[in-house]
Amino acid sequence: MKQVDCRKLKIQGLEILKEKIKGENINLKVIQIEGDKASDLYVSNKKKAASFVGIKADHVLLPNDIKEDDLKSLIKNFNNDESVNGIMVQLPIPAHLDADDVIETIDKDKDVDGLTSQNLGRIMSKKEGLKPCTAEGIMNILDACIGLKNLEGKNATIIGRTKLVGLPLFHMLLAYNVTPTICHTKTKKLEQFTKNADILITAAGQENPFIGQDMIKENSVVIDVSTVRDESGKFHGDVLYDEVIDKAGYVTPVPGGVGQLTVLELMNNTYKAYVLQKKRKK
Repeated sequence: MKQVDCRKLKIQGLEILKEKIKGENINLKVIQIEGDKASDLYVSNKKKAASFVGIKADHVLLPNDIKEDDLKSLIKNFNNDESVNGIMVQLPIPAHLDADDVIETIDKDKDVDGLTSQNLGRIMSKKEGLKPCTAEGIMNILDACIGLKNLEGKNATIIGRTKLVGLPLFHMLLAYNVTPTICHTKTKKLEQFTKNADILITAAGQENPFIGQDMIKENSVVIDVSTVRDESGKFHGDVLYDEVIDKAGYVTPVPGGVGQLTVLELMNNTYKAYVLQKKRKK
């Protein structure tokens, strides 16, 4: 088994991006609604990465009781501001706000989280656009483990069907001639799908880890997206890491795993957004 060094991959990627950005003036708006403590850490990590590569990250902290129309109005102002290159809304947001409607307000070429329906549609039609950061980060991990050119013919099982991971990843893998399967809460006999997977990607977010050695294929790539904090304050994913290490070919750790690449891809997307907007002006 080889543990995937996601922190190393992130640093390498940020170093490359830093060289690309030299001399450019790129502005990212990070919108956060008060109330979710975990978001404080995530936003802090994003601001640090932005500072490292030379992106100006403006943290816009809004009150918990903000009205949806006011939030959308703010986003529209950023859409129309040519000095703003990227816009993201830190999720989750309070229940009185419709997250999907809020995200849809973002200009597709400034949608650095890659979550608008237009950008998700671009993936399906294989057009240039901004892809969801976690899904793109997973592709980065697969490239580091086995190489994207070697994905053809592989079987992949994805547990979870969200717009952040499962749905975009299905089409991204399909583009490399992988045979992907999406499993979810209504899937029966899950182990039949996981045992057949050359690549297993899990984003179930269960209260307790549940994927053990008996559920994976020998020498498979196991990517654990989930990050759950237990009662003692420790983080875990869906995978029983100590059980699978002797059977899997590669395993991502939790914590310090996929989230590292999510931050990297947010920075990459911000640069891509900047390039897309320059093209649009011509």
